[in-house]
Amino acid sequence: MKAKILLILLGSTLLLQSCTQSIKMTSMAASDQKIGYDGTITSQKKHFVSLSPYTELNKLNLAKDKTLFMISIQNYGKDPINISNGDVSVIFQGNNKDQVSKIIGVQQLDDFIRDTGKEYSNNEKRSIYSAIENIKYKLEEAYSTSSSSSSSSSSSSSSSSSSSSSSSSSSSSSSSSSSSTTNLQSEIKDDIDDLNDDIERMRANNEQVQESLKETVMKSQPQGILPGDTYSGILVCDTRYLDKKEEGNLKITVSIDNEKHNFTFKRGIN
Repeated sequence: MKAKILLILLGSTLLLQSCTQSIKMTSMAASDQKIGYDGTITSQKKHFVSLSPYTELNKLNLAKDKTLFMISIQNYGKDPINISNGDVSVIFQGNNKDQVSKIIGVQQLDDFIRDTGKEYSNNEKRSIYSAIENIKYKLEEAYSTSSSSSSSSSSSSSSSSSSSSSSSSSSSSSSSSSSSTTNLQSEIKDDIDDLNDDIERMRANNEQVQESLKETVMKSQPQGILPGDTYSGILVCDTRYLDKKEEGNLKITVSIDNEKHNFTFKRGIN
C-alpha cells in the first residue's frame, strides 16, 4: 500500500527530465523461477521471494546513479521470520571474461535520503535557471524590438518634411511602445508567479516523497514477518561506482530463514 502511495506522489511531482542514456535491467530467471509481465522474478522455496526492477524514481531524475528493486517476501512457515537489507548481497559480473566481480553495496536509508535530497535540490536549481533564462530571453527580445522601433522612428522623423506628421507618428510609436512594455511586464509577472507556484508544489511533493521513502526503503533494522504475512520494500543497490556504460549481470542473493534465493538481472545501456 505504501509503495502505491509513493507512486501517486511521484506521478504528481514536477521535475526537470534528463535526456541522457538510460540503463535497462532485464530479468534473467533460473529454471525453477518465473518472470512476470513487469519483469518480476519469483522464487518459491519454503518462503516466497520476488524482485522486480523499480524505475519510478529514476524517471524523475532521482536515484539515477542507483539500481532499485521492489522486493516482496511472504512467510510460508509456521514461525515469524525477520528480514533486513543486511540479508541481501549483490555482486556485479561484467560481460568481459577478464573483469573481476564487484561487490555492490546495499545503501542504507539515511544515506539514500541524503542523496535523493541533494538530487532534488539540483533539479530545482536547474528548473529555476531554465525559467530565468526564459525571462531573460523575453527581455532581450523586447529590448531588441524596442531599439529597432526607436531607430526607425528617429529616421522617419528626420526625413519627414511635415512636423505635424512627424509628431503624430512619434505619438503613435510612443503609445505602441508603452502598450508593449505593459504587456511584457504582465507576461513576466505571470512567468514569475508560475515559477513560484511550481517551486512550492515541487517542494511540497518532494517532502511527501521523502517521507514515503522512509517507510518503503528496506532498512538495516530487522523487519518481522508473521506467518502468512508479506513484506514489501525498495531495495537500493549502490551502483554509482560502476561505469555508466558498463554492462553485465547483477546477481542478488536474498538470505532468509536459512534458505537462499538467487536472482540475476542483466544490465544494459539503451
